[in-house]
Amino acid sequence: MQATVPHPVDLFTAVLETTGGKIERINEPRQVASAIAKIVQGQGAREVLYEMTDMAEEMNLKLLLTAYGIDLVPVENAGEKAAGFRVSLTGAELGIAETGTLVLGGQPGGWGLASILPWVHVVLLSAEAIFADLPTAFQVLENRMSAGDRDWVWITGPSRTADIGHTLVMGAHGPNALHVVVVG
Repeated sequence: MQATVPHPVDLFTAVLETTGGKIERINEPRQVASAIAKIVQGQGAREVLYEMTDMAEEMNLKLLLTAYGIDLVPVENAGEKAAGFRVSLTGAELGIAETGTLVLGGQPGGWGLASILPWVHVVLLSAEAIFADLPTAFQVLENRMSAGDRDWVWITGPSRTADIGHTLVMGAHGPNALHVVVVG
């Protein structure tokens, strides 16, 4: 009997949840905005530190979120306020199912700050950008690097450490919570 291999999105979901991340799969832009608004409002926030993504722009998320009283503040406009944001929103270039890892970036931008400063990090990820394993993801990244992309952040779950007294501490070096919205 041959074992069935889970779909990359299903495997990514299962592995990400074991790291402490939360995930929702949504298709419709209004539902994406609603899911993000629920997270932001749950933090008592009205402003979100934001690194522009093509997906968010195509879905017109900035406008959709204003209906919930939420303002997306681009990293480059946040200035000194950047460190005080409770929630951030970025996109991910790809997801790696076998490790539950998100890969952000490629080109220089504010996604680095947006991914580590706030207490809660919300990430948009296309279902088509979730790859089964590291070798496949490395092939994609190798092609991107050949095209000049060089700056990447790899995220596997919320920030955690246990290097002092072997006691697990969440949010020590970055967000305490990671929410991934898989679109598609």
